[in-house]
Formats: sequence, structure tokens, C-alpha cells
Amino acid sequence: MSALDMPPLPPGTLIAGDVVEAVLGAGGFGTVYQVRGPQGHRSALKMIPLEKGEDRAWREALIGSRLHHPNLARVLGAGSWPDKDPRFVFVKQELVDGVRLDVWAREHAVDTHQVVDRVLEVSRALAVVHEARVVHRDVKEANILVRKSDGQAVLVDFGVGYYEGAPTLTEGLFPPGTPRYRSPEAWRFGRENQDVQGAHYRAGVGDDLYALGVVFYRLLTGRDPFLLGERGGVDVEAVLHQAPLPPHLVNPRVPLAVEAVCLRLLEKKPEDRYPGAVALCTALETLRAWPDESWKVPLRGGARAAGKDKRWARVRRVAPWAGVGLGLMMLGGAWLAGFSPIASPAGSPTRKAGVGQEVAPSESPPESARAATPPPVEPPLAAAASPAASGKDTAPVKKQQKQRTNGPQRETQSSAGAVARNVCLGLTGAALQACLGAQQQVPPVRPMPPPQECPAGAVETMTRTLGLDIGDATSGDFSDVRGRAIPVREDTPFRVIGLWGEKLPHMTVLYGRLYFGENRVYGLFTEARTPTGETYEVCLRLGYRGEPGTRIYPGSTPENILVSPIAEVEVVDHFE
Repeated sequence: MSALDMPPLPPGTLIAGDVVEAVLGAGGFGTVYQVRGPQGHRSALKMIPLEKGEDRAWREALIGSRLHHPNLARVLGAGSWPDKDPRFVFVKQELVDGVRLDVWAREHAVDTHQVVDRVLEVSRALAVVHEARVVHRDVKEANILVRKSDGQAVLVDFGVGYYEGAPTLTEGLFPPGTPRYRSPEAWRFGRENQDVQGAHYRAGVGDDLYALGVVFYRLLTGRDPFLLGERGGVDVEAVLHQAPLPPHLVNPRVPLAVEAVCLRLLEKKPEDRYPGAVALCTALETLRAWPDESWKVPLRGGARAAGKDKRWARVRRVAPWAGVGLGLMMLGGAWLAGFSPIASPAGSPTRKAGVGQEVAPSESPPESARAATPPPVEPPLAAAASPAASGKDTAPVKKQQKQRTNGPQRETQSSAGAVARNVCLGLTGAALQACLGAQQQVPPVRPMPPPQECPAGAVETMTRTLGLDIGDATSGDFSDVRGRAIPVREDTPFRVIGLWGEKLPHMTVLYGRLYFGENRVYGLFTEARTPTGETYEVCLRLGYRGEPGTRIYPGSTPENILVSPIAEVEVVDHFE
């Protein structure tokens, strides 16, 4: 009888000085046992049959010996068993007393602060992993445990991990992993090389960061960034070509600054994500330094709990909160550190490969080199922010209507925390320090929006034809860019990115005029053009979280006004 056909080892079996106490689980490569050592210390022992995965078992042991961090499960040893005519390779690992990340999120009323902390802890673990030239290749909730003793996240299971220079152990286009967390560049590679004999995708740092972005999105919203098919299959077209629905449209309790970090991790190109886990840690630590009261509100059930907030009533009907959960594989509350069943690779993901040749996407430089070269403080210009650059039509600005007698509303001064929270995302090293320490640069004051009436018939069109109420609000954007500031002009249009009734659908473009104040950009939009070509007179005011206008970012100049790509518009019956 081969090792593959053997029943589980019975309690009391002695393996390298440890006594088997119980079976913890079984997966594609072997069985995991809880064992007790001579001094009573309990560990987890993964037993892999030689004919099933000897090389992979030794690789996992080698990877584990390189990695030491509080947010990583330790590998304590490895060997062959039995001593005479061995049939197994065993990997002895730290036994983490905890639950899977998705189970933790489902069973607790987790808030934004807790979610950011868990993602930050995994980011710290990945920083150590990538510094050791190792790629995890299977970052997902099932491989992240929340430790009961201190509540911190622990990244486990390097059974399909890869280190620089290691030989290829699997055939086919993809390494082992879970398709729903697979990066766009991997899917693209598969499509371009599906008929190339010997082509094999080599995952890199960007793949781990993308997978963590999927985890982050699921924690914030309770759903995948790209909806799965009826049988759970991946919508590869959506992964390759569509932007995820912004998390705050699915769950209105998600802060926009947190959303920006999550969406940057899900960018289509690895170079548009964070340059590495160190930079991601910096962005998350900056967020944690300036939380507000909204961070304390539980995310679970967020959209339904916001029933008193009229602004989100329409969003809730299309994007209800769904609890996060994939099931639990544990025994007595203890989960094996470093083990979970391995999903078979499926699907097809970027460059042509020759026969028998492995091709890797261009990988980022080492973390140490990346950290030494911080990005510039001033965010790059985004071509999508300009209607001319993006290829979108621009409508002429409507003539101003008669003025009202009262003056425009002035904003109150923001706290330094709010500025840092929204501005310093993604910066590292000296650039981060400069961003946190610098006062906001304010361009010279320009004309404020004059008090004025709505276009003739606009209020009636909005309330009767479009079914909107005064005070209704929805989210939108100036650009596809996420996680950084973008430039705007007086005639920059604004796009509706949520579902705002049947008459003003997703990607409706709003035209009007922007006004640049001392610290904010104000906007009055008087025309809405739907994707199918309908045009409506409207009366919409640019805002952010109930306040008129959107903040001007540090680094702005009179010729280059920078704002967040995401804001809101509100239905009004006059402009002031």
C-alpha cells in the first residue's frame, strides 16, 4: 500500500519525538496533525507522501526557515519519516490558535480600524517575505489567521510559495493558487500563451499585492471586486478590463481614503499598484495615524444600518451588504499555521514565451532599493482627468442665471489629520515626511461660485422626469485614477459612477463649471448626458460627505489644481 492510500495515522504515533494527538485537516498535498512534544508543547505536523510532493515539502521547509516575523507562522523543522524506508516528508510548524480571517470578519462587528489593522499586519508579513525574495502566491482569507491571544493577523501556508532561483515544480500556464485572487497580468499572460508549449507564468510581488487587494475589498464590502459566475467561475473579462465598483457604493461606511488604498491595489498594471509591501505599509500606517469617528462604526451590515441616511437610499437597493464567509476548517479553535487545501489552477491569464521557456512579468526591484527612491510629493498628472485627453466630449458651460442676494458658503478649516489622511497615501521615506510636515499650499483665491438660480425647468426635470428628490446625493469621479490626486480645470466634467435611478445611469457625464476657492474646489453642474445620448437640464452641486465642494490637495499651484478623483454631487434647487 502506498502512502497515498494509507488511512490517517492513529493517535499515539511517534514521529521524530512528537506524539500525534489529532488530525487537523487534509488537503491536496498531505495530512496535518496536532502533535505534542516531549515538554508538552503542541505543534502542527504536515505529512506529505514522497510520491505526492516531496520537492514541494522541502521547498516549504526551506522558505519557512528564511522567514521570521510576528505576523508569520514559523517553521520549526522538517525531516523524513519513518527513518527506515521513509514514505513521508514532514514539516513541523507553529500551531496558531485562531480563526480564518473571513470567519473573524463574519463573527465580529469589525470596523474600519480593525480591517485596516489586519491588512497592515499582512502587509508587514509580506514585506519580510518579499525582502527574502519569496513570493507567497496564494494570499487569501483561508491563509490568514486572526490569532486569539492578541487579535493580530498571521500569514500562513507557503506550500505553493516560490523563491528566486527555485526550480519549477508544476506544469501548465499557472502555478498553484486560487483563481479568484489571480492578478490581471497573470490572466493576460495565460491568454497570450495558451498555445505556447512550455510557457509558465512566474508570479511576482505585484501578484501578492493584488491578491491582498481582493482580500481588502472583500473585508470592506462583503463581496468580490468582480462578481463570480453562477458556478463561482472568474469573469476574466471584468478582471482585465473593468474597474471594480468603488467599495463605498457597496457599503457606504467605507471611508474614501481607505477605499483609495484598496482600489490602488487592484489596478490592472502592477506598476500602477504600490511599488512593494513597504510602500503599502507606509500608506496604511498614514491612514491609521488620522482616523475619524467613522472608523469606529461596524462595517458589517453597513449599508442596511445607514437606513436613516437618505443620501444612500438608492445605493442600498442595488448594493446590499453581504456577510463575508467561506467556511471554517479547524478543530477545537486551533488552525494549522502554514496549511490549507490547495486549489487546482484553472482558467487562462502576459508575454509570449518560447518553447520550454518560463516567462516572468517585469518584477519590481528589491524593497530596499524601492524604499530608497520615494515618489515625488506632487502627484503625477492624470490624462483621464482632462476631457480632451480622455476623448470625451465637452459641452459648453451654461450661461449663469440671475444671482441671489446671499453670499456663497465658506468652508471651515480642516484638521491637519484630515489633510494627511487624504493626501499622503502611497508616499515613503523623505517624501512622506515632507508631506506630513508641510503646510497645505493654497493657490491664490479665484472667483467663488455666485449665488444663482437653477436652469429654467431643471428642478422639475430632476424631480418629475428623473425621479430625484432635493437633497439626494450620489458618488462620482473626475478620472479613472485612484489613490492619488488629479488635476482639474474650470470645464472638467464629472461622471456618475453609481446607480442613480434608471434615467441617470452609471457613467452619466455632468457638465458645468468648477470654481477654485481658498481651500476647496466648488462645482455647479447644469447638464447631464447619459451613455446612450439623452441630455437633461439639472441642478447639481459638487460636494464631499455633505459639505460643499472638495478639498484642494497640497502641491497645487494656480496652473495645476489637484483634488481627489472621487467626490459626490447633490440635488439642489438653487446654487449658493
